[in-house]
Amino acid sequence: MLVTFHSKDHYPITMFGDPALQLIQLMGAQPKVPGAFYADDVPQALWQLQEALADVTDTAMSQQPGEEPVVGLKQRAVPLLDMLKAAVKAQHSIHWD
Repeated sequence: MLVTFHSKDHYPITMFGDPALQLIQLMGAQPKVPGAFYADDVPQALWQLQEALADVTDTAMSQQPGEEPVVGLKQRAVPLLDMLKAAVKAQHSIHWD
């Protein structure tokens, strides 16, 4: 499953389902698709996600030759954090499907 986040002032962000649902839950929403935050709720979602990510430990495993790189939740959240910050500034909502 893929989840795509949308906001008026930002390009769409598509993520794999499990990490996207984790991030949705860390923002304080039910981890389900589709979903949304009204513009008034985006600042709280951004704050909750930032606070939750501060407590996440992404263990970087040593990569052996030929192994796929490991991408942690903090790294996956970077584009979503940018979208949330832009939505807060422009006072726009965010939705995902």
